[in-house]
Amino acid sequence: MNESKMTWTRTRTCFAACIIALALTPADAMADPHDLICCGAEQVFVTTLERPQEKKWVWQATQSPSIPSEFHKRFRTTDDCKPYEDELLLITSSSGGVALIDRSTKESQFFAVSKNAHSACLLPGRQLAVASSTGGDQVQFFNRDDNQKPAAVVQAIPLLGAHGTVWDAKRQCLWALGEKELLALVADTKSAAQERWTVRSRTPLPSNGGHDLSPNRDGKQLFVTTDTQVLKFDCDTLAFAVADGFGDQAKVKSVDRNVASDRIVFHQATAENWWSDTIRFTDGKKLKLADERLYKVRWDTPLRSPESDSRQ
Repeated sequence: MNESKMTWTRTRTCFAACIIALALTPADAMADPHDLICCGAEQVFVTTLERPQEKKWVWQATQSPSIPSEFHKRFRTTDDCKPYEDELLLITSSSGGVALIDRSTKESQFFAVSKNAHSACLLPGRQLAVASSTGGDQVQFFNRDDNQKPAAVVQAIPLLGAHGTVWDAKRQCLWALGEKELLALVADTKSAAQERWTVRSRTPLPSNGGHDLSPNRDGKQLFVTTDTQVLKFDCDTLAFAVADGFGDQAKVKSVDRNVASDRIVFHQATAENWWSDTIRFTDGKKLKLADERLYKVRWDTPLRSPESDSRQ
């Protein structure tokens, strides 16, 4: 084989290898569990521990043409940002917006309006739950495949000051955090969509002002923050305990544990405001992001889709 043919062969081999590598790249290649997702103002962004001032990925409503322009104002104050597998990011805003974003295109796969929306999560059966806080005071359920702009509420369950939602695949229930209690909600798939979800249990909080609800990612406990405490909740015994590494701390807006590193990131507002410009860790480290109004900070570790769990 002459040199030109050998060069062409090597080029084709390299090109084929690149194509195969791209084909085998996991759907969550964009997500890096060492990165952080931040929200608070109209931008939701991803940053790194090494260069926190540099934004690796940014989204705001104007970048999603499928969200009508008259609803862009619904995302002025984003307040939660949950990553899911398949490069999805579920965003809520206290300005009244909910969107499920494809991170690779920044397109919205789902859009809804929910008064004072503070949290959302994906559910089995292509459903989606939203915690509609003060003024809404309910957990709302939507059909994720509803193509209306905005989608319509299918069912609502009253919950004073609803602030948090977490799907528990192991116990097949939705945990919903309110001002004074934590609910376990379960679905009867044989019931009509408008009556599918009911309350299985109500657990009073040790202190008022339920705020953030997040999985400890151990399959056993949840993190719960209130106006004055950071707690762990045992999902089997329904018992609360003060979370290690925190003590009784006020105005903690979010807590999230990284399973790979076992580091816990949290955001605590200042005494004067609902926001701050500082990301904190229980090991004492801090990252200051000048000029940012942070509200919640999550590790960029995608949650499993309920559909994935149902296929196991």
